[in-house]
Amino acid sequence: MHFWVNSFTQNFIGSSKDEIVKMMNEKNPGFSLDDGVVNNTYKYLKYVDKENEETWLFFLSDENICTHSKLMSDFSNLQTRKDELNKEYKPAGENKWIFINKGITYIVELKKEEWFFTITIKKKD
Repeated sequence: MHFWVNSFTQNFIGSSKDEIVKMMNEKNPGFSLDDGVVNNTYKYLKYVDKENEETWLFFLSDENICTHSKLMSDFSNLQTRKDELNKEYKPAGENKWIFINKGITYIVELKKEEWFFTITIKKKD
């Protein structure tokens, strides 16, 4: 198991593709860009950690601006991630958090899947 350098709680939404690559290289050296898979439905950057326990997707607009992000992680990291979310964000229901950045409200949602869990960060509708 590994710990992120406070970048998990960093807001990438609104950042350009180049800014995300730079920030990930600087603040998350445990993750590497995985461009081996091409998806014609979604435009995104995919990062995988060295232990292959976590995958972080940054979904991009046609202009290469991050619209939302999703972390997929092994259950062995669940408590660590929940502790980080509880520390950094205001609770907004079960497995949901909220934060405001530059006047924009964001929702953070943790969902337990069958084999892993996801954490999605997006602008509040």
